[in-house]
Amino acid sequence: MAFRTLQSNVCLLLLILACLHFSTENSTAAISFREKCECVEETDSVQWRKIKDYTIRQKEPLCNKVQIKLQLSGKQACLNPDSKQGKKLQKCWKRIKFNTQRKKICLKLQKKNGPKKPKRL
Repeated sequence: MAFRTLQSNVCLLLLILACLHFSTENSTAAISFREKCECVEETDSVQWRKIKDYTIRQKEPLCNKVQIKLQLSGKQACLNPDSKQGKKLQKCWKRIKFNTQRKKICLKLQKKNGPKKPKRL
C-alpha cells in the first residue's frame, strides 16, 4: 500500500514539474522577443524653433529602427526618421561626426534661398 502512495506522489510531482516547465518556457520566449523601442508614435515634422534638444539612436538588437527623440518645450516627441525633417537631422548629425557638444548647430533654422537681387552698377 505504501508503494501505491509513493507511486501516485511521484506521478503527481512529475505532472507539476511538466506544467511548470511549459509555463515558464512560454513566458521567457515572450519576453526575449519583445522589441524595446522607445518611440511608438512618430510625427513627420515639428517646428524647428520648438526643439530644445534631440537624441538619435541607431538600430539596436532589440529595436530594429532608427529613433529620433525630440525634447520640446515641456514635452517629448518622436520624429519619423524617414520624413524630410528626420533625414535632415540625421544628415547634420553625421556631418558633425556625432559630436554631442556641436549638436545645437543642427537645430538652427536654415534660411531658404529666395530669388537673388540683381547687383547695382
